Amino acid sequence: MPTSHPCPWRSGSLFGTGRRRHLDRDQRARFRYLLRAHARAGRLSPKGEWVGAALLKRLGDTGQCDPSHETLATDAGCSSRTVRRATTVMASLGLLRWQTRLVRAGWRTEQTSNAYELVPTGQNPDVSSGGQTGRETKRKIIPTGPSEGSDDWGRWNRDRQLAILRAMN
Repeated sequence: MPTSHPCPWRSGSLFGTGRRRHLDRDQRARFRYLLRAHARAGRLSPKGEWVGAALLKRLGDTGQCDPSHETLATDAGCSSRTVRRATTVMASLGLLRWQTRLVRAGWRTEQTSNAYELVPTGQNPDVSSGGQTGRETKRKIIPTGPSEGSDDWGRWNRDRQLAILRAMN
């Protein structure tokens, strides 16, 4: 009778080194650009951008990138929980993929680390050139007094000027 294993994280895991992707100079610059663009657009937090930069810093010449969350947290100057949130957001944006790496320890398996793969081939994010995105500020209409030729205009102007003089005293 097959039953599902109580640890679901093992289903997508692998034994061995994991995927490796070498990034040349242009691809590294593209990854940095995508990090900044997503941060400017508000989809990635500033600390998330730092975590991405720390991942890029830890990427080896062969494409090996498997730092621990604590190492990334130290490099980015944040907590390991922030690293977990940032890597999840980067994965949802298509900037990052990872696989859980396992080793055998006797009759059981243990997680050693994650094998990260940086993906600089995502589409350009939509970044506004200025102003607010999505929700614009509503225009406040300032009520003006009566038109200049009406009878009420003189009284309104006198009361307005008296209010200004009182406010100055």
